[in-house]
Amino acid sequence: ERNNDKESALAKRLLWQGDTLFGVMLRELASCLDYLQVRDDIESSRVACMGLSMGSTLAWWLTALDSRIKVVAELCCLADLHTLLADDRHDLHGIYMMVPGLLNHASTADINELIAPRPHFCAVGLKDALVPKEGFDKVDSALRARYAALGSPDHWQPFVSETTGHVETRQMRQSLLQFLAKYL
Repeated sequence: ERNNDKESALAKRLLWQGDTLFGVMLRELASCLDYLQVRDDIESSRVACMGLSMGSTLAWWLTALDSRIKVVAELCCLADLHTLLADDRHDLHGIYMMVPGLLNHASTADINELIAPRPHFCAVGLKDALVPKEGFDKVDSALRARYAALGSPDHWQPFVSETTGHVETRQMRQSLLQFLAKYL
């Protein structure tokens, strides 16, 4: 239904109507989870969510909001939003990701801490303009502390590439598959 709309036009229309494109996307994904839960061929205790770039952001948000997801794996889009603003990198992200008033109430780390102690794999390339090192480090530090405090430090598994940008590498994929095999 959204396919015919330009992202910017749809986001603006939804904001005028008191909604956000990001909220619509998350509700659609939650509906997918509803569907998976009623299928006989799905083991509801083994549902994972995975995404890259925009899909990464949706994956960690959805997992933070929905405990039916047991494992999350996300690539190329985890950085402290306050850092993105300070570095003036926020406009590199699409309008879909904008949530009015969010930074008055929560940080990226706060949202991701809601996932703990569930297993969480995160791969980033520090040459990625969308993921400044200092922005990733803030979230990583907070999540290391949160997972350790909950007795599951190995459930937070960052994969950091110093030499790549906004791209999934073969090494990221191998680590991701090992992570999924271990926790699913």
